[in-house]
Amino acid sequence: MSEHPGHASFKPGHKYVTELVNAIGRSPVWENSAIFISWDDWGGFYDHVKPPNVDRMGYGLRVPSLVLGPYAKEGWVDHQTLSYDAYLKFIEDVFLGGQRLDPKTDGRPDSRPVVREEIKQLGDLVNDFDFSQPPRDPPILDPEAGA
Repeated sequence: MSEHPGHASFKPGHKYVTELVNAIGRSPVWENSAIFISWDDWGGFYDHVKPPNVDRMGYGLRVPSLVLGPYAKEGWVDHQTLSYDAYLKFIEDVFLGGQRLDPKTDGRPDSRPVVREEIKQLGDLVNDFDFSQPPRDPPILDPEAGA
């Protein structure tokens, strides 16, 4: 299902992700879901924004992502500094009450040099949601559209 330019057509990956989102949207779990779609490649051959220097690892190049869910802000563009660590931070905040999975103390294999969810520059994905709004219907999309 690779969508890497020059290696494969984006069509199978597009169809696969659309079908997954549609399945969640049609299921009883939609009303309690948050779907994060992210790619592992940056957005072009040139990025005019230098990655922030947050630690010796840095954050690297910017990558596109989407947030879907019944409480996701519609048409929202998030201008925070986020990294893949923000997804873990969101999960830890929602399901662990803010407790961090720390490779030094939790006994799980983890190659991270530090708990990056605590880096001050890291934004918070909870800002991408409005839990005061009524839940929206799912965006059921045609998996063949744009393919």
